[in-house]
Amino acid sequence: MSSKPLTMRTLVIIASVLLAGCNLPSGTPTAHVSTATLAASPTSLLPLSTATSGVPSPTPLPSLATTPVPDKLVFAAGATAGVATGNLKPGQIKSFTFNASQSQPLILILNSVNNDLYLGVLNPDGSTLLDPAKKWSRLQWLLPKSGVYTIQVTGGDTAEDYSLTVKIAAAINFASGSDTANLTGTTVNGLVVSYYANCTTGQTMTAGLNVPATTAYLDVFGIAYGPLLSASAKASTWSGTLPDTEDYIVEVIPTNGVEVGYQLSVKCH
Repeated sequence: MSSKPLTMRTLVIIASVLLAGCNLPSGTPTAHVSTATLAASPTSLLPLSTATSGVPSPTPLPSLATTPVPDKLVFAAGATAGVATGNLKPGQIKSFTFNASQSQPLILILNSVNNDLYLGVLNPDGSTLLDPAKKWSRLQWLLPKSGVYTIQVTGGDTAEDYSLTVKIAAAINFASGSDTANLTGTTVNGLVVSYYANCTTGQTMTAGLNVPATTAYLDVFGIAYGPLLSASAKASTWSGTLPDTEDYIVEVIPTNGVEVGYQLSVKCH
């Protein structure tokens, strides 16, 4: 059976059907797979600055938190005390360094408006001598070794002024075979001058100034025991039996913070 030749109309219809079968629907599977793959990619989970996005990462700014350099406390010639003043912001720490010898008595007195500033002290090797967590504002201590110590003053809840008095007592050296020492000095810058001597239980200590109490007066106390002669008595002479074997401090306190020359006699017998 012979076939009839295809008409032009038939050829047009067949071509239309074939072309229709090659067209892709909108919302192709390729686009869908690409989106899902990006969402699962680890790169897409990184921060913008570290993602491979073609945008350069910002240069980090330098840290503003720096450790302040401690102030060095240097006493004037002939002085055994120094005073540092300033203002602390809440939580701010101010540091001071000083050089002292083993077994020297250290006396710290920190005053502030709200009495909420606290002391810390570091040994020359960086270990803690006084933990600021104790919240002490005063300290009397024999230094355990020679070297450079660091005092830290920690701010309270509000900004406030402070005054830090640092006293490092000078040794009273009794001559061989003698129980009496005669000391000559000046209350440099109107500051207290502190001396110390190691005396034993039951000994009698006698101290006397060659100036009237209206010019300068005495303060006597044990590093561990505490007051024996209060500064409030404003006495220029004192004698008493020592309650313990330890280091005792004898201080010359100028009246009204003036400079005055003096001679101090100390006897332990």
